[in-house]
Parts: sequence; C-alpha cells; structure tokens
Amino acid sequence: MTKHAIRSCCLVVLMLPTLCFAAGEQLLGDAELSIVLEKFTDYQLLDARSADAQRTSPIPFSTKYQKLMPIKDCLVLIVADTDAAALEIAQSIPANGNRNVFAVKGGAETWQNVSSNASPQFSKSDSFVIPMNTCEQGKPLQELKSDKPWQKPESK
Repeated sequence: MTKHAIRSCCLVVLMLPTLCFAAGEQLLGDAELSIVLEKFTDYQLLDARSADAQRTSPIPFSTKYQKLMPIKDCLVLIVADTDAAALEIAQSIPANGNRNVFAVKGGAETWQNVSSNASPQFSKSDSFVIPMNTCEQGKPLQELKSDKPWQKPESK
C-alpha cells in the first residue's frame, strides 16, 4: 500500500510540469515564436490545416500532420485552422528532454509573418524530407555534368 502511494506521488510530481506547461504556455504568438525560432536551429513544422487550405496556400518546408506520424525530437510547431485545434494537437504530442512542442497562435498567417521577418539562418529547417512516392525510377530525363560544355539547343 505504501509503495503504491509513493509511486502515485512520484508520478504526480513527474507529470506536474507537463500538466502546467499544457495549460496554455504551448500557444505561441508572433513575439514568442520569433524568440523560439532564434533559440532553435532545427524544427519540424506540422501543417494540421484542412486539405483545402493546404492545397490553396501551402506552407514551405512543412509536413502534413497525421495522427500516427513520427515526430522528430526537436522543436515541433503546429499550424492549424484554429488556435484550439493547434493547441489540442500540441497537447497530444508528448514533450521530452529533446522535444519541445508548441502551437502557433494565428495559424498560417502568423507563421508567414514570423518566418518572412526571421533572419535567414533561422528561417528554414536544417532538414528536408522528400515525400514518399514522389521520385520516379528509370532513365533520367536530363543529366547535368559539370565537365560537359554548354550546348545550344538544336533548332528545327
């Protein structure tokens, strides 16, 4: 009985910072987002907006959010159609020593404003992932070789 009570207390003590953090500090506005981007050089930007919003105004270097997708151990930023949706997703992703998760207050508009004003070294992620099934196999359409002289296209 005593061991169970001690374990429960330890669990509460360990979970308390996470619960307090989830109470609203995960939602970053313009100023907070700018500060966070200056502190972290690598981040994962998750686009959790509707498919229509993603299609009409895609966010460069973002990854389409899916519930069971792998999340990197780095700064994770969530952009959604509403602040409540972004915050809900941010709270569903567990933070750890290497992963900090935040929702972007104001969504894509805030992200565009902050990323366009950020210094170039912080405006893009250090990593890039080529989406699955986007590369074709087979003979290339064109090969670029540095030792080959430039050739004029043949005119017909």
